[in-house]
Amino acid sequence: MKSIIRRLWRWLPTVLLGTSLLLHLVTVTLYVRLPVRFAAFTVFPIWVWGIIGLSLAVIPYLFFRKSGSLLLTVIWLITILLLADEARSFGRVGIDEVTRGPAPPHAGSKVLRVATLNCGLKANPAKALDSFEPDIVFLQEVTNPYFAKMVVDELFDGQGDYRHDALRGCAVAVRGSIRRNLPVTESRCQLVEVEMYDGRRLELVNIHLQSAATNLRLYDRECWWEHRKNRTTRQVELSYILAHLEQRTSYPRFPTIIAGDFNAPANDLVYRMLKKNFTDAFDAVGTGWGNTYHRKLPLLRIDQIYGSSKLIPVRSQAFTVSDTDHRLVIADFIFR
Repeated sequence: MKSIIRRLWRWLPTVLLGTSLLLHLVTVTLYVRLPVRFAAFTVFPIWVWGIIGLSLAVIPYLFFRKSGSLLLTVIWLITILLLADEARSFGRVGIDEVTRGPAPPHAGSKVLRVATLNCGLKANPAKALDSFEPDIVFLQEVTNPYFAKMVVDELFDGQGDYRHDALRGCAVAVRGSIRRNLPVTESRCQLVEVEMYDGRRLELVNIHLQSAATNLRLYDRECWWEHRKNRTTRQVELSYILAHLEQRTSYPRFPTIIAGDFNAPANDLVYRMLKKNFTDAFDAVGTGWGNTYHRKLPLLRIDQIYGSSKLIPVRSQAFTVSDTDHRLVIADFIFR
């Protein structure tokens, strides 16, 4: 019996390293290709699997002094730094941060400040946004039009406009006037054409995609099916919304902003539908911890702001606010 235990103990570091290496190969392949059938695996931030892989790699060195574990540890660390969404924003040094108060000019150009917030049904958005003085506000899960009106009254001194869609629980408020409001059927979305206080016209898309699947029991076959269906539904929704944008608005002639609650982690396949023609402001210039859900332990960046090619993002940041389980996202743009 003792000989069997000694034999198992001798083979343990090799098994741990082999498991860590296999997990690394699987993780990199799935996070690069993002196959829909493995959506339940890639719904986690890549560093979650990285922590598991690092633990499996470090144990053989701590207890057995296996030299190969150091190499595998370095490989995991490099992988996390290259593929983790959070690593990019923390690696930016010297980039302007979002400041409270009016958005300062950037390189001599006037800045357009945009905010998006899932209000969580109870939050007063005007209270959360007051210190940032945004020009455009996207709101989700706002059931009472009074909250959208408060944004106009308190942030824009009544010199603005808003549209609230009670059926979809979305609202848009702008420091200007809304020329057209085009609700999109079968989706929690608004298409809004606005004229800002300085005369510039923009197309705005306020998005609240299909709620995320919350079953994380990876040992359960039902979990994998739920996540696969959930990811596919969001892709269909966004494809439908983008088709309406192209057919019913002046995009791409006017600068366009797509923002809101995508209910998908930052690495999700759904964002690839946007990145050909739009820029994720936080991915481009964001600083600090950009994850927005859950407010108390933000592990996923599901609230995002995208600008079309006629807008250049210059600053972006996420902030914790009260009365909602999402964090507030701010992005500053200049016109190209």
